[in-house]
Amino acid sequence: MEKFYVYLSDIHGKNIEIEEKILGDIAIVERGEREKDVEKEKSRLIEKCKHADAIGVRHTRITRDIIEHLDRCRIISRFGGGYDNIDVKAATENSIIVAYVPDYCADAVAEHALTFALMKIRNIREFEKRVKNRFWSAQDIHVEMAQDVTLGIIGLGRIGGLLSKKASCVGFNVVAYDPFITDVEFKIKDAKKMEKLDDLLEVSDIIVLCVPLTKENESEYPTYRIIGKREFERMKKGTYIINVCRGEIIDTEALVDALKSEKISGYATDVIEGEPVQDSYLKEGENPYFDRLISLSNVTITPHCGFVSERSIREVKEKGALEIKRVLEGGFPRKVAWVNPEVKEKYLKKFFKKK
Repeated sequence: MEKFYVYLSDIHGKNIEIEEKILGDIAIVERGEREKDVEKEKSRLIEKCKHADAIGVRHTRITRDIIEHLDRCRIISRFGGGYDNIDVKAATENSIIVAYVPDYCADAVAEHALTFALMKIRNIREFEKRVKNRFWSAQDIHVEMAQDVTLGIIGLGRIGGLLSKKASCVGFNVVAYDPFITDVEFKIKDAKKMEKLDDLLEVSDIIVLCVPLTKENESEYPTYRIIGKREFERMKKGTYIINVCRGEIIDTEALVDALKSEKISGYATDVIEGEPVQDSYLKEGENPYFDRLISLSNVTITPHCGFVSERSIREVKEKGALEIKRVLEGGFPRKVAWVNPEVKEKYLKKFFKKK
C-alpha cells in the first residue's frame, strides 16, 4: 500500500520523533520551517502542501489562498489549543477536516498567569531592580497579600477554570465572567460569578484574559478587541492586566494610553498582536505593537511560552499526530478536537465516493 504524505509546516521542538512514531507506518512525514518573508512563506506552503494528504500546523497561517491549492488534503491538524491561524470556512468549503488540541497545556498556561499575578502583588521586579543596583532594602515598596486582592478572570473555560482553582488556593478573591459557564461550574471552579463584564471590570484589582479569539462574523460573542477604551474607563485606577490568550483581544492603542496615563498599573502578556515567528530576532519597526509595549517600564512580555513544559509539548505532538492518523485510517477526529464537523458529508463525498 502506498504511504500517505504528511507535511508538518512548523513544529514544537527540534525533531519529529514523536510524530514519526505515530504516523510512520502509514505515512511519509516531512518537517518544514517557517519563512519570515510573507511571500516566501506562502510559496513554501503552496509547493509543499499541494502534495499533502494531511498538514500539521503550529503557528503557520493556513489562508484561503493556500487552501485552494489543497486537492489531496484530508485534514489540517493544529498542534495547539486554538485555530485562529486557519481559515476554517475555506477548509470546510474545500472538504477538509480541521482539528486542534484543546485538551493540553491548560495547567501550564494557568500557572504562567498565576506567576504573573504573584509577581505583581509581591512586586518582585522592583525588589530585583534594587538588588541589581546593590541596594539591600525591603522598605517603601508597595506589596500585597493574595487575600487582599480581587482577581478577575474573563473566560472560565479550561485555562480560566484551572487558574481560578489555583488562585483560590493561594488566597485570591476570585471573580469571573463567562456567559457560557453554568452557575454550578462557577462553584466547582471556586469563582464568584459576575453577570456582566462591566461588573468584573469595576471590582477587580488584577484582570486575567483567558478567552479564545473570535471575530464578529464568527461568533455571537466576539472577543476581538473585547478590552478597549470604554473597558479601561470602567476599571479601577491601578488595575493590572494579564493576557495569556491572544494579543488581538486588547486594543493595543487604548492599552498604551491606559498604561501611560497610569489608569492601569501594568500589563503582563505572553502574546502580542501580529505575533513574530518563533526563534527569530525582532528588528525595530518589524512589529509596531511589540515596539510600543516593550518601551514601557510597566509592561512584562514573555515569548508565547505559557504552554511550555516537557509534558505539554509531548502531549500536543502526540494528540495532534493522532488526529491525523485517525483521519488517514478512515475515521474522524475526537469530538472535542473536531473544529468543523459540518464538513463530514462533503468530506465523505470527496474521499469515499463509490467507484
